[in-house]
Parts: sequence; structure tokens; C-alpha cells
Amino acid sequence: TPTVAGGKVFLAGCDGKLHVIDVEHGKAIGQVSIDGPTGTTPATAEGRAFFGSEGGAFWAIDYEKLEVAWKVVPAVGGQAYRSSAAVAEGIVVVGSRARAVEAFATFDGSRRWRFATRGRVDSSPVIVGSRVFIGDTAGKIFALDVSSGKLSWEFDAGVGFSSSPAVAAGCLVMASEDGTIWCFSDKN
Repeated sequence: TPTVAGGKVFLAGCDGKLHVIDVEHGKAIGQVSIDGPTGTTPATAEGRAFFGSEGGAFWAIDYEKLEVAWKVVPAVGGQAYRSSAAVAEGIVVVGSRARAVEAFATFDGSRRWRFATRGRVDSSPVIVGSRVFIGDTAGKIFALDVSSGKLSWEFDAGVGFSSSPAVAAGCLVMASEDGTIWCFSDKN
């Protein structure tokens, strides 16, 4: 799925490249090679596109210079990223198939925090204010503090989540893998 920001379209995909396209004219601006395919949607901020790949690396691409700004690769046993990232105030947050939610500094890729989960995290995070919401395949929805990664709320649905949360009108809505749609109000 493409991302549109700042007059550009960003598309990372099966060909192992991030493509940058001029949105007005539909012409290619350029591309940057990555380690393999990705099925995630890039998040953009501060002149960079952020996304994970099937090769288990998390990327920050400087889309003005068309070059890798930084890349994070786990030391051992990297798992694919199927979660699209969310960005807020110098932090990029993403779910990992290595059973964790991770946060990196947008500037240099240094790890800000890591929150371990019971299941893989294919769900994409949504950031609202100071909290990030995300689900895992073990059936939990989490609300984490975006700057520290500390748990502020969780719910166990008993069935997994691969969908991503949506937030509107003070409600968090998320569908579980059995087809149940869950809605939580900030009033409760």
C-alpha cells in the first residue's frame, strides 16, 4: 500500500526497493534498494520513510538523498516485519514477528524500548497522544506509553489479532481473527 506525503508517493514492495514517485505527474523520482521484499506501508516523517522488511531489517530511508539513513538488524534470528510503522515526536514504533513491539529513534535508529508479547505482532500500531495501541496473535490488545514502552492497559480477547486498530470519537476499534469487532471507549 502506498504512502502519500509531501507531494510524493512512497511504495516498498516485492522487488526489494523503495520507490519514490512525484504525486502530481506520476513520474519516478528514484528508488533505493533494500535487502528483499516487504509487504508493509512506509511511515514518513523528518524527510525519511520508515518500514520493516521480510529479511528482518528495519529501515529509515532519506527520500531526499535517495539513500539509507540507517538500518537496524537483529544480532541473531531476525524475524520478518509484517507490521507497518507509526511515527510521533522522534520515535518510530513497529510490531515484530519476533514477539515484540519495538521503538527506535527516528534520527539514528537507536532502540528506545522493546515490549515483549506472547504472540507475533503483525498488527500495525496507532499512536494517539502519549499512547500507542497494537494487538498480537496471542489475543491481546496493548496500550503502551509511546516514550517509554510501559504498559498502561491491556485486554485479552482470547483470540488473535492481525488487524490494526482504528481510533475515532474516543473509541478504539479492532477486529479479531474470529471476526469479532471489539470497541473500547475512553469513558470505560
